[in-house]
Amino acid sequence: MKVKLIIFGSSYHAKVVLAEIEKFKKYSVIGYVDTLEVKKIIKFRNKLIKKIHISHINKFKNTRGVFGIGENQTRFKIFNQIKKINKNFKFEKIISKETIISKRAYIGNGTFIAPGCIINHNTTIGENCLINTGSIIEHDSEIEDYCSLGPGVTTGGNIKMKKFSYIGIASVLKHNIKIGKNTIVGANSYVNKNCLDNKIYFGNPAKYQRKRKKKESQFGR
Repeated sequence: MKVKLIIFGSSYHAKVVLAEIEKFKKYSVIGYVDTLEVKKIIKFRNKLIKKIHISHINKFKNTRGVFGIGENQTRFKIFNQIKKINKNFKFEKIISKETIISKRAYIGNGTFIAPGCIINHNTTIGENCLINTGSIIEHDSEIEDYCSLGPGVTTGGNIKMKKFSYIGIASVLKHNIKIGKNTIVGANSYVNKNCLDNKIYFGNPAKYQRKRKKKESQFGR
């Protein structure tokens, strides 16, 4: 019997996630949830999937969720909404078949790992994270819940990344670096020093720019 999934989100990223899910015969996607009023054309295996209101997820038995949402804080908000509706609702981790994952690595539920990633020995990635295309996380690293790495990020070994933080496209983190909670590192940065909580850094080498504003998007919106 196939595992039934509901995808949360309908953006371009959601379609990327669906494309990876299609590669696994064990899944079927029965619908999508989005807070926008406008219905979107969302397909799975060339068939339209219906829009489901978040309050109706209890109607679907033996069903799991997947995130098609790039924004860390939005994933967190939706997750908490769902738990108020159904505390037993589970999220499925989706790991692309085109990845290299150490047998000694741990990946949390609700996390999506895109094609071309390498997750090395003794690395832990928490729940509801997003590791984007072609990123490399080296040995003995720890990525906490609700973090994101943009495409092409490379880390050295023994990286510690706190909750809600984001590393921008093609950035490089030196080994033994610590990234604080809710911190943003801008695209194409080279991080050779620890980054504190609730701050924004970028550059080569990455330098402190300013505090992160409350509710500020990781994408600069």
